[in-house]
Amino acid sequence: MKTIEALLEPITGYLISITRNALEGWYEMELGIPKGWVFNENKEIKCEVLSEVGSGKFIKISPKNLDIVIDDLVAFVVVIMETNQKIADKEKEFTERMSTMKENLEKEVKVYYEELDKLKESSFKSLSESFENSIRPEIEKEKRHRRTKIEIEAEKLTTITSAEPAIKIDVSRNA
Repeated sequence: MKTIEALLEPITGYLISITRNALEGWYEMELGIPKGWVFNENKEIKCEVLSEVGSGKFIKISPKNLDIVIDDLVAFVVVIMETNQKIADKEKEFTERMSTMKENLEKEVKVYYEELDKLKESSFKSLSESFENSIRPEIEKEKRHRRTKIEIEAEKLTTITSAEPAIKIDVSRNA
């Protein structure tokens, strides 16, 4: 047989009191648990919320028949604690997975938009020349030399018809 301290040690942080219900002939436990914890009664043990405060709940665990002893109540509280620890671990694991997935998605979005921006900027630049050539094949590939006013005037002078031979004027830029 265990000592009472050894028996209650797993639930010490949550146990508020153990009382004897003289009318029913059994022991009941009052506990303080975190507000988000889940629990429920079963066919042997009853659970009820006594009150809720900011960060927690006060609950009472009691037997539904005389066959349930304090050891069973303690074991039930341990099940509540283990269940809620598993829930917390699962939530933490899920949160970490979601964080990793979010980071990966953010990286993919960044790469996608960089590629999209690059495509927007470069597609018309690279396709412009081939597009122009397909519309006007007669356009020379070399850049055309833009004539200056002097060159235009010189051309006019050289095309004047006269009896005298045409005078050739060097209008190149180097002259």
